[in-house]
Amino acid sequence: MQNGLVHRLLTFFVAALLAVAAPAAAQPVPYTINVVLSLTGPAANLGADEQAGLLAFEKYVNRTGGIRGTPLHFQISDDQSSPAVAVQLFQSFLPSHPAVVLGSSIAAQSQAMAGLVKDGVGPVLYALTPNMLPTPGSYVFATSAPTVDLTGIGVTFYRLRGITKIGVIVTTDASGQNNLASLEDALKKPENKSIKIVDIESFGITDVSIAAQAAKIKASGAQMIYDLPNGTAFGTSLHGLSDVGFDVPIYTSAANFSPVLLNQLKSFMPKELTCSGASFFNRDRPANDPQKKPIDDFYAALAADGITQPTVSHAFAWDPALIVVTVLRQLGTNATAPQIHAAIEKMKGFPGAGGIYDFSVNDQHGAGESGLLVMKYDPANPGRPIIASKQGGAPI
Repeated sequence: MQNGLVHRLLTFFVAALLAVAAPAAAQPVPYTINVVLSLTGPAANLGADEQAGLLAFEKYVNRTGGIRGTPLHFQISDDQSSPAVAVQLFQSFLPSHPAVVLGSSIAAQSQAMAGLVKDGVGPVLYALTPNMLPTPGSYVFATSAPTVDLTGIGVTFYRLRGITKIGVIVTTDASGQNNLASLEDALKKPENKSIKIVDIESFGITDVSIAAQAAKIKASGAQMIYDLPNGTAFGTSLHGLSDVGFDVPIYTSAANFSPVLLNQLKSFMPKELTCSGASFFNRDRPANDPQKKPIDDFYAALAADGITQPTVSHAFAWDPALIVVTVLRQLGTNATAPQIHAAIEKMKGFPGAGGIYDFSVNDQHGAGESGLLVMKYDPANPGRPIIASKQGGAPI
């Protein structure tokens, strides 16, 4: 009996030693997607929300199975709001032959990187700004609806309220010029022929004053202003208009409806500030609405990270990530840039937080004006803007 006990003890200790010596089960290497965001510099408020959106999305994906069991990881780099830095970062990714890259936060950086993308080779670049017009069929995509739609619903909203004379403030960089061109295109629609631009003022993205420009636009007789700079430059424009005592309705980029930014600018705020809003702001949807689940997932994932008041910049990052990961879950982690490009181009009727995507329209955005709303700033609750229009822009 004693020998039997000794034998069992030896067996136990040998098994224990083998268990300790055995290597732990290898964890899957994460599928890493390089991301370029503006985390410092004039566009930092946009990049901060996009980063938060991507980090929440990463956790959401990994809670729901990853990419066929492989964890997802976003490797995020800061372009310092500089096109030159964005290009340097993008070039540093190329030796590893990435299939897809996300970024950046505004047009100048995104367009600079897009110049390095080779159609048919890659990588696929999914810009997290809507303020781009990628070549149809190219390997460059841009988030949300095209800027002509984002500005266009504002034109509809104010036209139906009797506005006929508008002033425009833009920056001199690529974002500003794209915004101006999109507004001019929206005004070419026959239904908008009654509206005229009476003054256009521009300034540098790092300028600290627009005193002269504000005085000129006040004298122009404009009934409302399209104030389209982003981030700190938007603050500069509001400060200038406030200093000359010009308080008319202002329509701006949805990216400026960040609670953090608006709280910083509250002493310069006009009586009416509006923007285009993505459809996720409308959460009151029936169970059979195809956007209900993606919108609920979006809010729940951000809330899990402590974000209870999502901005459009969160969605500008979330939906491209959702589209790319959906494709990767279909194709696997070995998918090439041409395969990812082809799969996105074939997407139709795909529900995201910001709209229903249909890439067969061949504009590299996929979302359109029909899913957009006009939102109004609420000084009592900067993080929850008021829905001011029906989808498409007609005032409520």
